[in-house]
Amino acid sequence: MPSAAAAQNYVRSELMLIARAMLKTRRSAARFVISAIVCSLQNQIVLGATCGSKAIKDIVIVLDVGHIARQPGEQCQRLMPTSCPSGQTSARGVPEYDFNLTLAQRIKEELVGAGFNSTYVMTTLVNGTSGLNRRADRANDMHADIFLSIHHDGVRNEYLKPWLYHGEEHFFFDDSKGFSLHISPKNTRYEESLNLARMLADQLIRGGLHFTTVHEPSNPTGARAPFADPTRGIYRRDRLLVLSKTEMPAVLLEAGVIVNRDEELVVTTPAYRTTIATAIVEAVTKFCNAARDRGVQGRQRSAG
Repeated sequence: MPSAAAAQNYVRSELMLIARAMLKTRRSAARFVISAIVCSLQNQIVLGATCGSKAIKDIVIVLDVGHIARQPGEQCQRLMPTSCPSGQTSARGVPEYDFNLTLAQRIKEELVGAGFNSTYVMTTLVNGTSGLNRRADRANDMHADIFLSIHHDGVRNEYLKPWLYHGEEHFFFDDSKGFSLHISPKNTRYEESLNLARMLADQLIRGGLHFTTVHEPSNPTGARAPFADPTRGIYRRDRLLVLSKTEMPAVLLEAGVIVNRDEELVVTTPAYRTTIATAIVEAVTKFCNAARDRGVQGRQRSAG
């Protein structure tokens, strides 16, 4: 993306052309050219406003806590006609939202500790499409540089199996485990979202975690979504509003499969949450450094 100095040089050169054009064309035509250049410059500045052009403390990171808190007395039953507002229900009956909130808070601690002071945990009380739109709108209004939606995974209800835990019936699926990452091609920063997801996947794998293939099209138990990168567990999700309507690089993380009885216990451990949080810090740092390097190279080319 062009720097401010490069943009100024661009405007100067174009204004010289306009001055010559004014000698040959009507004043109204010159005004039209000036307006077009101003609009173009504004677009370049907007597109260039990434984390690579900011001090680390000013990089705005939104941690979106997936779903909403379970309300008192609310019951989420298997095979409900609509999805539960609090997300998946774990093998031991815990709402997904509780896992998401705890992990998001841990991620924020790690990011702030690394100097990313402008990190925010986002929650909402509004369910459904309006709530999803509100999340995207809030991130856009904050001019966030990075959007990470924090979730934990499950499978389609019809594949869940019953079991007794503390004398109560719950449901599980032990044949799936691992993380997954999701991005939307409808996001205006799709390529950057993909790069960020790849960096995050690499860090998670380096931390000893494995991705799940439960969501690939041939697997009936998951989302049946195409891979964006099959070597890293990154899926393409066209209809996820928090990814498609956000105007910054956006990635949704499914941190683990909580309907898997063993993995549910693992993802609740401080060690696991620290592994996730550390991977995110390393990926975000690498992502923003790469953006900064591209900006330096662009300025050098402009100066040359």
